[in-house]
Amino acid sequence: MKIGIVAPSPVPFCIGGAEKLCWGLLNHVNQETPHTAELIKLPSREHNFWDLISTYREFARLDLSHFDLLISGKYPAWMVQHPNHVCYMLHRLRGLYDTYHFARLPLECDRSHPMVAGLVDLMTRHYGAPEGLEDFFGEVDRLRGADIPPEYFAFPGPLIRQIIHFLDGIGLAPSRIRKYSAIARNVAGRPDYFPSGADVHVAYPPSDLKYFRSGEQKYFFTVGRLDGAKRIRLLVEAMLRSRTNVPFKIAGTGPDEADLRNLAGSDPRIEFLGFINDDDLIRLYADALAVPYVPYDEDYGLVTIEAMASGKPVLTTTDAGGPNEFVRNGQTGYVVEPSPDALAERLEYMGAHRQDLLAMKSACQQTVRPVTWERVCDVLLPTHGAQRRAASAAAGSKPKITLTVTFPIYPPRGGGQSRIFHLFRKLASSFDIDIVSLGEHGQPETEQFIADGLQEFRIPKSLRHAQKEGRLSSKMGNVPVSDVVAPKLYRLTPRYLEVLKRSAGGSDWLVASHPYLLPAVLEVRTTQGLIYEAQDVEVALKTEILPNNRLGRYFIKMTQMVEREACEQSGLVMTCSDQDGAALQRIYGMDPEKIVVVPNGVDLDSVTYRALNTRHELKRRLRSGTPFTVLFMASWHGPNIEAALCLLQIARLLPHIHFLLLGSVGQYLQHFGFELPPNVELLGVVSDETKDETLGWVDLAINPMETGSGTNLKMLDYMAAGTPILSTAFGARGLDIRNGVHGRLAPLIEFPRVIEEIQNQDKGVTAAMVEAARKHVAERFSWEVIAREFLTAMQSRRPKQQALSAPVGSG
Repeated sequence: MKIGIVAPSPVPFCIGGAEKLCWGLLNHVNQETPHTAELIKLPSREHNFWDLISTYREFARLDLSHFDLLISGKYPAWMVQHPNHVCYMLHRLRGLYDTYHFARLPLECDRSHPMVAGLVDLMTRHYGAPEGLEDFFGEVDRLRGADIPPEYFAFPGPLIRQIIHFLDGIGLAPSRIRKYSAIARNVAGRPDYFPSGADVHVAYPPSDLKYFRSGEQKYFFTVGRLDGAKRIRLLVEAMLRSRTNVPFKIAGTGPDEADLRNLAGSDPRIEFLGFINDDDLIRLYADALAVPYVPYDEDYGLVTIEAMASGKPVLTTTDAGGPNEFVRNGQTGYVVEPSPDALAERLEYMGAHRQDLLAMKSACQQTVRPVTWERVCDVLLPTHGAQRRAASAAAGSKPKITLTVTFPIYPPRGGGQSRIFHLFRKLASSFDIDIVSLGEHGQPETEQFIADGLQEFRIPKSLRHAQKEGRLSSKMGNVPVSDVVAPKLYRLTPRYLEVLKRSAGGSDWLVASHPYLLPAVLEVRTTQGLIYEAQDVEVALKTEILPNNRLGRYFIKMTQMVEREACEQSGLVMTCSDQDGAALQRIYGMDPEKIVVVPNGVDLDSVTYRALNTRHELKRRLRSGTPFTVLFMASWHGPNIEAALCLLQIARLLPHIHFLLLGSVGQYLQHFGFELPPNVELLGVVSDETKDETLGWVDLAINPMETGSGTNLKMLDYMAAGTPILSTAFGARGLDIRNGVHGRLAPLIEFPRVIEEIQNQDKGVTAAMVEAARKHVAERFSWEVIAREFLTAMQSRRPKQQALSAPVGSG
């Protein structure tokens, strides 16, 4: 296939991210695929109103019909008409779109001049219609020779904004674009960037640097154009306010260089390097302690990719845009508010906690490892991914798994997300794995590798699906019901079934995570092995949550039907604990030979372990003067709510102890107006960084659970972080925790007494338990160990093919 990559050539010429992207894609297509490609560029002037109009017209007149496929990524290149045109969006002209509001100009132009009013009327009548495009340019030309006040032709201004929106609407109309894709979710989700309802696929482009390495931890380093959008000034101001002794090296040139040097003054820590070549850039990344990178709403941000590929965490801000798709707070860097004070505090923290940053190296590199041109071509080129997978299969490559789930997986926040992400990320060394997940209505469809060998296809619910789900939820007391209603509603999102069928067609195994999309799985299944990933005993869980009314009882029965079907149809059933396996056998009469216990685990790379002396120092720094503090982490979930209410009773009996409730269960207590004792503090839902810090300084973590199913992930987080633990025996189920060795186990009624015992016990005893608990988790419950044991079970017991039956609940 002959491919044309069409792009603007900036006037005056400079090399930026768009140029590097085009060169990288061109080189990969020509060197690594059976296709051939050429880069076609036209000079692009956008200094004023008329230059921009002229550039749009030149691209609209370009005939590239001698290519089989056309790829464009930036205005005005997408004006080229071609029957097989793929848009790989970098961004639109941002000063006339998402940053136009900064100019404080009106959205609509003054219509008092009749010729301008006529042009605006013409655009309104024919928006998105390519017919008569040359006539439209003629109408614009008429304005140039007319007696029209010059303020109409301001750039930026409301008239040029309306014209460019009109022209982009034609160039990017669904009738002219075969496939929409974007370089980042940030771009895919911007208002007015894509036609309403368009399916937008995300494909992250890699860096053009030849290689990366990780060296020492000598300095903070950043690189970029020295202008307002990159906000280097914000970093210099933060550095001037900080007390860190770590040097800060800044590479790059730009219009703000002189002002930035004046701002830095004589501070010996701040060094401007000017232009640097690629070899120097690789070296500077390698020896950095961390990479501060704080642009405003960056489209993508290659600096983030390059830093993490070098094993360096990135410090960014909540409004940075693209970088936040990779920076996970406390795991691959830090995300703070865009203020000099917030950045200064984090610079000081990083300078004083080098080991914490070093511990992020593996997670950083793993996060960006899937960012390759091969993945980009899988998205952009028709059949390329299928051809590559077929070639790999012919060469004896890895078998494939397709997993279905009713909620998005990446980034993992809740327990269910974390289990799927971390377990199947580890299994991806032996399998190619597709996760086909349901997303919320209104979000873009995404297709991205979330780890090496692990790809998530996120399909947003259709409007009808979302509306019907909302109505059902309101009739059941507004409890979350997106999972339990999925067996009845999944066909209202036909795109989900389409993507699932395509993925399943090349798979050896189908995995139903939770039973609710089993009807969809059975609808597309042919000869693949079937696995039920039972994170809970769903019928027991939903009986506790759903209301005891007609509709609630109906969906409890529906849950029981699909869970029974999952147990009967599957060759393997993964449970979190022996107790859950026994419950499924008791309820459904399931063959016990099918059951494989796959316990919940912990990602040791993402949890900072702090020994007892370190914990005391962190508490002194963060919460000086706070009394002995007890933590309970819990979400808004029936069994957690019961435990939280017990905690309130315990707190009233121990007024000298401080209690922290972390997670959405606190929102439940607030919503329903529960009276809190003065020694109870609600933290609510917090960032990964705050969670990690809190686990690092509290004196004790408790788990007062007495109901529920599965195992409690919070227990693994507690032990991995080095937090002393107290749990009921039920709360520690499936984890083989030994009382007095890994922590303390006690009946709930004895919690007040045991908490005081732990407060007063010998520190050496506490330290020994903490160390034993961490070792226990590492040896038994790291995801790597769990995945390896499950893989052995899969290989020894390939699921028996069951007779196929009609899907449950799909009528």
